[in-house]
Amino acid sequence: MKEINQIWETYTSCWSEDNSVERIKNLRKIMTDNFEYLDPNVELKGYEQLSEYMSQFQKEFVGASFTITDIKIHHGRSLTHWNMVNSENEVVGNGSDFATYENGKLKQITSFFKEN
Repeated sequence: MKEINQIWETYTSCWSEDNSVERIKNLRKIMTDNFEYLDPNVELKGYEQLSEYMSQFQKEFVGASFTITDIKIHHGRSLTHWNMVNSENEVVGNGSDFATYENGKLKQITSFFKEN
Protein backbone atom coordinates (compact mmCIF):
# COMPACT_ATOMS: atom_id res chain seq x y z
CA MET A 1 0.00 0.00 0.00
CA LYS A 2 2.79 2.44 0.91
CA GLU A 3 4.39 1.84 -2.50
CA ILE A 4 1.11 2.58 -4.32
CA ASN A 5 0.61 5.74 -2.25
CA GLN A 6 4.11 6.93 -3.26
CA ILE A 7 3.35 6.22 -6.92
CA TRP A 8 0.21 8.37 -6.71
CA GLU A 9 2.01 11.17 -4.85
CA THR A 10 4.59 11.27 -7.64
CA TYR A 11 1.94 11.03 -10.35
CA THR A 12 -0.19 13.88 -8.99
CA SER A 13 2.89 16.08 -8.44
CA CYS A 14 3.80 15.61 -12.12
CA TRP A 15 0.61 17.44 -13.13
CA SER A 16 2.08 20.56 -11.44
CA GLU A 17 5.73 20.10 -12.46
CA ASP A 18 6.59 22.77 -15.04
CA ASN A 19 10.04 21.38 -15.91
CA SER A 20 9.39 18.78 -18.64
CA VAL A 21 12.75 17.03 -18.16
CA GLU A 22 12.06 16.58 -14.44
CA ARG A 23 8.46 15.57 -15.11
CA ILE A 24 9.48 12.83 -17.59
CA LYS A 25 12.20 11.63 -15.20
CA ASN A 26 9.59 11.21 -12.45
CA LEU A 27 7.04 9.58 -14.76
CA ARG A 28 9.65 7.02 -15.89
CA LYS A 29 10.15 6.02 -12.25
CA ILE A 30 6.48 5.10 -11.78
CA MET A 31 5.29 3.96 -15.24
CA THR A 32 5.99 1.04 -17.53
CA ASP A 33 7.52 1.77 -20.94
CA ASN A 34 4.23 0.76 -22.62
CA PHE A 35 2.08 2.89 -20.30
CA GLU A 36 -1.36 3.98 -21.57
CA TYR A 37 -3.54 6.88 -20.38
CA LEU A 38 -7.18 7.48 -21.30
CA ASP A 39 -9.63 10.16 -20.25
CA PRO A 40 -12.80 11.58 -21.83
CA ASN A 41 -10.66 13.88 -24.02
CA VAL A 42 -7.63 11.80 -25.09
CA GLU A 43 -5.96 8.43 -25.50
CA LEU A 44 -2.18 8.54 -24.97
CA LYS A 45 0.67 6.05 -25.07
CA GLY A 46 3.88 6.50 -23.12
CA TYR A 47 5.04 8.96 -20.53
CA GLU A 48 6.30 11.48 -23.12
CA GLN A 49 2.81 11.93 -24.59
CA LEU A 50 1.38 12.15 -21.07
CA SER A 51 4.01 14.73 -20.12
CA GLU A 52 3.00 16.90 -23.08
CA TYR A 53 -0.66 16.58 -22.06
CA MET A 54 0.29 17.65 -18.53
CA SER A 55 2.07 20.69 -19.96
CA GLN A 56 -1.07 21.65 -21.89
CA PHE A 57 -3.13 21.18 -18.73
CA GLN A 58 -0.84 23.60 -16.84
CA LYS A 59 -1.33 26.26 -19.52
CA GLU A 60 -5.10 25.87 -19.42
CA PHE A 61 -5.46 25.58 -15.63
CA VAL A 62 -2.73 27.85 -14.25
CA GLY A 63 -1.93 27.04 -10.62
CA ALA A 64 -4.17 23.96 -10.47
CA SER A 65 -3.08 20.76 -8.77
CA PHE A 66 -4.51 17.44 -7.65
CA THR A 67 -5.08 15.90 -4.23
CA ILE A 68 -5.90 12.25 -3.66
CA THR A 69 -8.96 11.74 -1.46
CA ASP A 70 -9.14 7.93 -1.47
CA ILE A 71 -7.35 4.87 -2.89
CA LYS A 72 -8.72 1.34 -2.99
CA ILE A 73 -6.29 -1.39 -4.07
CA HIS A 74 -6.53 -5.09 -4.86
CA HIS A 75 -5.22 -7.67 -7.35
CA GLY A 76 -2.84 -5.29 -9.13
CA ARG A 77 -5.54 -2.65 -9.68
CA SER A 78 -6.59 0.52 -7.96
CA LEU A 79 -9.45 2.98 -7.88
CA THR A 80 -8.33 6.45 -6.90
CA HIS A 81 -10.58 9.42 -6.19
CA TRP A 82 -9.16 12.93 -6.46
CA ASN A 83 -9.93 16.63 -6.33
CA MET A 84 -8.56 19.28 -8.65
CA VAL A 85 -7.82 22.43 -6.66
CA ASN A 86 -6.96 25.95 -7.81
CA SER A 87 -4.09 28.08 -6.54
CA GLU A 88 -6.21 29.07 -3.50
CA ASN A 89 -6.66 25.35 -2.68
CA GLU A 90 -10.38 25.50 -3.54
CA VAL A 91 -11.87 22.37 -5.11
CA VAL A 92 -12.78 23.15 -8.73
CA GLY A 93 -13.30 19.58 -9.98
CA ASN A 94 -13.12 15.94 -9.02
CA GLY A 95 -12.89 12.54 -10.57
CA SER A 96 -11.68 8.97 -10.36
CA ASP A 97 -8.84 6.99 -11.92
CA PHE A 98 -8.87 3.25 -12.49
CA ALA A 99 -5.31 1.93 -12.82
CA THR A 100 -3.50 -1.33 -13.47
CA TYR A 101 0.07 -2.12 -12.46
CA GLU A 102 2.89 -4.27 -13.75
CA ASN A 103 6.08 -5.03 -11.84
CA GLY A 104 5.31 -2.31 -9.29
CA LYS A 105 4.68 0.42 -11.88
CA LEU A 106 1.61 2.01 -13.45
CA LYS A 107 0.71 0.24 -16.69
CA GLN A 108 -2.59 1.93 -17.52
CA ILE A 109 -4.79 4.73 -16.16
CA THR A 110 -8.37 5.40 -17.20
CA SER A 111 -9.49 8.74 -15.78
CA PHE A 112 -13.14 9.67 -15.28
CA PHE A 113 -14.32 13.25 -14.76
CA LYS A 114 -16.99 15.62 -15.97
CA GLU A 115 -16.08 17.01 -19.37
CA ASN A 116 -16.13 20.77 -19.90
